[in-house]
Amino acid sequence: MNDDKVLTMDEFKKQLGEMFDSKIREMGLDKIDRKHGIFPSAEDPNGDELKDLTKEQRIAKFLRAVVNGDTKIVKALSEGTGADGGFLVPVEFRAAVVEKLVKEAVIRPRATVIPMGRDKMQVPAEAGGVTTYWAAENALLTESNPTFGQIELSTNKLTGLSKMSRELFADSAVNLTDYITGIFAKRFAAEEDKKFMTGAGTTEPSGLRSYTVGSVPQAGANLVGDDIINLFYNLPVQYRNRGAWLMHNSVAKLVRLLKDLNNRYLWTDGLNEAPATILGRPVLEQNDIPVDLGGGSDESEIWFGDLSYYLIGDRQTMEVESTTQGAGTFEYHQVAMKLIERVDGKLGQTDAFNKLTAVK
Repeated sequence: MNDDKVLTMDEFKKQLGEMFDSKIREMGLDKIDRKHGIFPSAEDPNGDELKDLTKEQRIAKFLRAVVNGDTKIVKALSEGTGADGGFLVPVEFRAAVVEKLVKEAVIRPRATVIPMGRDKMQVPAEAGGVTTYWAAENALLTESNPTFGQIELSTNKLTGLSKMSRELFADSAVNLTDYITGIFAKRFAAEEDKKFMTGAGTTEPSGLRSYTVGSVPQAGANLVGDDIINLFYNLPVQYRNRGAWLMHNSVAKLVRLLKDLNNRYLWTDGLNEAPATILGRPVLEQNDIPVDLGGGSDESEIWFGDLSYYLIGDRQTMEVESTTQGAGTFEYHQVAMKLIERVDGKLGQTDAFNKLTAVK
């Protein structure tokens, strides 16, 4: 592979497949029954000779059975240590990978995504509206013009880098090209969501919490239903009708118990995987909202607003590069896999959000 060339995923998989086939031929293990994934045996055509196969033969047989010759596998970690990749080497033909789940993104699917043709982009935003006047017949009309500001989207680079020994590459029993790419994609999405909520705006997106928006403090020592209702109606109706609630899981547990004056719960569970609602608007769990605010470090916030006013600039969606020559891979007999995206995020209208503070 050429370390200066950006490969498509299909090209990457093809090159990995060619490396795998070369390794199998080098080991003399290319005489495999592809239909059954076993070595033919004159003494035992049913494959009872498995107990006599070497580790390399068992791995090669299992790989052929699992991927049927489609060797789209990659892993940039060492085979020797379990935490560094050894768990991905088959033990008695176990090919399943138990993967950690990461939180799903809640902001990007509901934000306004803008493709960027360059590293900086100016987006006009209304700063002041117009005024209308009643006028008498033949009277001079009063002029009123809107004012505009500009929001600058500038790219921030989010990266992932993983290396694998070529031995692990040859020995892995799962499709690691798709697997590694998939877990990085999920981590990218989770990291994006975190910064879209909390980012400071320097080398990372400007999160919602970096803006000054309307706020309503919790009235008493404990959260009550009136606090939620006050926040709801503190947001102008044009945003309220398209708003969503953002809160940490620990706060959601408190809100779920709240009732109105008629002893009815404010929280309504969603049906068929739809989100729960409060006062008819969806509840989104955003666990990057701090829960250690306030003097006692036990306070949090509840956000309510229209997420379509959060602007995401996509300059470069996640791309994959690979090399066996650069980054020390030649000397250490490795394959390196690099993933990069360039993105920014900014709030287009602060009027579109309110927050409840001192929540506990």
